[in-house]
Amino acid sequence: MKLEPQIRATFDQTFMELLAFVRVSVLDAKPPALVASSAIAKMFFTESQKSVLQDLAELTASWNNSEINLPVVERAMKTLEGMELHDAKEKLARLLEFTR
Repeated sequence: MKLEPQIRATFDQTFMELLAFVRVSVLDAKPPALVASSAIAKMFFTESQKSVLQDLAELTASWNNSEINLPVVERAMKTLEGMELHDAKEKLARLLEFTR
């Protein structure tokens, strides 16, 4: 979704704060107890963390081009849900609300 330059300028700080919150949540996340007891489950949890961080990088790049990459937002939200990071998912969901 393309953004008007004045909208991007107005919400630039808010967008960066939102992504920073999600990034910190992902980096600070600990696997749930069941996941922590399995090496393979830990590996998948770590891969989920990497996936969300890559999605955040893509969102930053698209924002810098005055766009919101909606498929990336949705993909990151699914991953955050799987990681049980509900607060981070809710914050990211605000980008979808913003586009409506």
